Amino acid sequence: MVRHILLLAPNPDTTPSQIEQIREELAALVGQIPGLLDFNWGVNFAAPERRGGFDYGFTMDLVDRQALVAYAPHPAHQTVAAKVRAAFGGIVVLDFEL
Repeated sequence: MVRHILLLAPNPDTTPSQIEQIREELAALVGQIPGLLDFNWGVNFAAPERRGGFDYGFTMDLVDRQALVAYAPHPAHQTVAAKVRAAFGGIVVLDFEL
């Protein structure tokens, strides 16, 4: 299994409603994309001086590396990924096997 993690720093003009819409669209990918098993979203509650501006994050679990490779170009992912890139100026990705 592979865990796909993103840490997100919102742009100053990104609204809470835009963030919620993105969260909903990411959650909806489970069941649309083969091999995508789970999605979890969270608001970073670490002290501001420790989070580096990364106020949100999410994880996705996929069956294996091949599923992660297939996830990236999937049209449903591409649509929401464009919205993520537009709303969040800082994005850090960490992928690892469980």
